[in-house]
Amino acid sequence: MEATYKATELAAQSRPLFGTTPEVVSVALREAGKKAATVTEAKAIVAAFLEREVK
Repeated sequence: MEATYKATELAAQSRPLFGTTPEVVSVALREAGKKAATVTEAKAIVAAFLEREVK
């Protein structure tokens, strides 16, 4: 079972884990309604957020 991390912990490690800024990770997780997630879940959420169409 994969460890779960708080959104703030994931955002603090945003560059090495996701290749993006802490703000992007924070907003992506907040919009997904996640206060905590595994690294795998967070990567999927952040990727979907970054690929989203801007309106």
